[in-house]
Amino acid sequence: MQCQTFTLRLDNAKDLEKLNRFLAQVMPIQVSSSLVMGNAPFWSVLVFYEGQARASAQPEPTALSKSAEPPSSPAFEALRRWRSQKAKEEGVPPYVIATNAELQAILDKRPQTLADLSAVKGFGQAKTGKYGQEILQLLSQVQ
Repeated sequence: MQCQTFTLRLDNAKDLEKLNRFLAQVMPIQVSSSLVMGNAPFWSVLVFYEGQARASAQPEPTALSKSAEPPSSPAFEALRRWRSQKAKEEGVPPYVIATNAELQAILDKRPQTLADLSAVKGFGQAKTGKYGQEILQLLSQVQ
């Protein structure tokens, strides 16, 4: 198991993009975050993971071409809205609920059951148990 830290400045979207690129490359085991208050508040994120991250932290150039749904599809946007709502309810950043890569993997696999969803990379028993029914219901509405 390895560990990586990230600083997400509230006024810099590139920090979140860098984190998402990293999370798309590895298998996160645990992600912890804390809002650090001060003159310029920021999120401090600690990622425990398995796998090897490429030094550039860039996704494979062909990753999007293999996707069944483009990142701006109505289904993807519906999952992002759901994720944002859940993040607000739980008081955590959206990537803690699911990364963009995990949302895309859900769309690529189009799971029909909780067992199917738990086979999606990044969605084990814990996330499937916590969010599975809502995700499956949402998928059935956007298909």
